[in-house]
Amino acid sequence: MNHMKSFLLIVLMLVAQVAQAETIESLLASGQLEARAAVKTPAPYFQKAPIEIVVEVGTPDRFSSVTRVRDFTVPASLVRRITKSAFNETRRKDGDSWNFQSLRFALHPERAGRLRPPALTAFISIETEANGVVEGEIKLTLPGVEVEVPPGTEDLANWVAADTFKVEETWEGSLKTYQVGDAVTRVRRFVITGSPAMAIPASSPIELDGIDVYHAPALVDDKEVGGVLQGEREERVVFTFKGGGSHTIPDQQIHWFNLKTKVAEKIDFPGRVIEVSGTPAMEAAVDPEKRGNAKSLLYGGLAVLVAALGYLFFRWIGRPTRLRHVRDRFKALRQNRRPRADFMRAAEQQDSHRCLELLYQRMSEHLEWQLSTASANDPQLSAASDALMAHAFANGPPPEASDVKRLWELCSVSEGKQESPDALPLNP
Repeated sequence: MNHMKSFLLIVLMLVAQVAQAETIESLLASGQLEARAAVKTPAPYFQKAPIEIVVEVGTPDRFSSVTRVRDFTVPASLVRRITKSAFNETRRKDGDSWNFQSLRFALHPERAGRLRPPALTAFISIETEANGVVEGEIKLTLPGVEVEVPPGTEDLANWVAADTFKVEETWEGSLKTYQVGDAVTRVRRFVITGSPAMAIPASSPIELDGIDVYHAPALVDDKEVGGVLQGEREERVVFTFKGGGSHTIPDQQIHWFNLKTKVAEKIDFPGRVIEVSGTPAMEAAVDPEKRGNAKSLLYGGLAVLVAALGYLFFRWIGRPTRLRHVRDRFKALRQNRRPRADFMRAAEQQDSHRCLELLYQRMSEHLEWQLSTASANDPQLSAASDALMAHAFANGPPPEASDVKRLWELCSVSEGKQESPDALPLNP
């Protein structure tokens, strides 16, 4: 009987040891696995400047699959994956060869203050000699960091933080002499290193008397140059002269914080004074009494026109076929509300694929319509568009439902007749 008890005790101890070694937590406890999340960027941390986070997992065994980290969000910050998949390397640890996998992320805080990243959920799968494949999820905590306002930017509304930031301005269609109806185009090309193009703020809008100002949708692009992210933005503004005289396009300054020198810098663009031949665009003076008589005649004519149209409308609608036609039209209008309701529901449910499908269904009549182009003029809509695309196709974090809902406004704005840039009265 004692031998049986001893045997059962040994079996239970063996089972307990096996069970203990069959979890990721037990491998961590026994020193057969290492996993950590850390802030790689050294302090100080500045507003709008990237903060790099690294997740690293190491084992003397083999990885049976790639380590993954669930999508996460940080309030008031842009989260960007630096590495699309885990990076593999081998190191010596205590005389043994260990395999490591690491993933890197970048946070771009929009506000100063305490930044508290959430615990990251990492999926790890290890092929051990004793227990075969052991896999599971663990939580990796990150320390909070204090984000500071870069010195010299306290009173600035728009600026960018980067290692390098360049802006090139050129003018297209410049003439020696200008006539009414001529136009000139200002082109600005921005290049930022270490940050995406969406981090580049748009130039300040311009409104000028006597000049039509057309801001074309900005073109943005991200690419890697020598393993470093480079964001590019191109802006085109067309100035068309409505009247003669002297026109001044004001000078502008673009501010940025140099992360290498820790100094706020500015890029100056001088203004332009353009003389246009022809009569100045101004409203001709009109005698007040004549103006009042003209308004009275206009209002009287409109009243007669409305009465006539109302009579014709009721005669037209009086026929049964016409009545059915009007009823069908109202029914169609009610049905058109359904896509909007479906879109709002999909936004609440963070169904990014469905949101994109409904947007492009709505704008199917416009063959060249693109969400990124339609939202380019509004930085908030552009950021929501990029976040929606990233969540749908690039494993990005889910965007805020309120931001996604605003994208529906682009449909109603874009449905109207859009003026092609080619139709502008540019210089030949």
